[in-house]
Amino acid sequence: MPFRLRPGTETFVFDLDDTLYPRSAGLHGQMLARVWLFIQELTGCTPEEAAALHAHYYETYGTSLVGLQRHHAVKPQDFLTFVHEIDLSVLAENAELRLALEALPGRRLVFTNGSRAHAERVLERLGISDLFEGVCDIAACDYIGKPERAAYDTLVGRHGVAPDRAIMFDDRAVNLAVPHALGMQTVLIGDHGLPETPDAAHVHFHSLALAPVLAQIEPRTPPIPTPKAAQSLHKGPQNKGSSTTDLPQEP
Repeated sequence: MPFRLRPGTETFVFDLDDTLYPRSAGLHGQMLARVWLFIQELTGCTPEEAAALHAHYYETYGTSLVGLQRHHAVKPQDFLTFVHEIDLSVLAENAELRLALEALPGRRLVFTNGSRAHAERVLERLGISDLFEGVCDIAACDYIGKPERAAYDTLVGRHGVAPDRAIMFDDRAVNLAVPHALGMQTVLIGDHGLPETPDAAHVHFHSLALAPVLAQIEPRTPPIPTPKAAQSLHKGPQNKGSSTTDLPQEP
């Protein structure tokens, strides 16, 4: 079934990790290993116990950081700095994705459970940093990430998003439930073998990759001017406590 963009859509909201690039790039594995190592060093547990604790916090709170804050008094910056000591050289510029994003008939935002700094580095590696109007990171959301409703309220409020004129792309079906309830169109990207539900009512469309979906959208004429978008990305509003270090989308 071909993808059909809802008429009147003016804002395109993208998750970052495993959405704007495929999980096969391997960043998820790098970050996950760092999370497990952080938990081991924090608690003195075995690798197996660290993996189990991470899984428990991730499923309970949406990110392991929340669980570590609540139960171990971990400072977010310590965790973020440690986890994002990863190799981004595995990412390369994606000309197909850039062309598809550039042609979209509306503004583009990144909404991530990671940090602004991590998002900016990833976008630079992909060669698309100038195409986004802004980044809503977990620090801007007071470290309350997706899928919590408060995170989406922050996105909508800070960036003036009209949900009934917006669409969200994410690699986790659970992260699309609130956007659907708010009135956004939703697209699930990828297939990670996770217990996701691509046929759930809150998932309007499912695709293994992002670029093919975007290519089906009628392009905007003329294209959105990219210099202004680049300036907005780097100088846009930030939360008072906004982080300049990193957090992975999933760990």
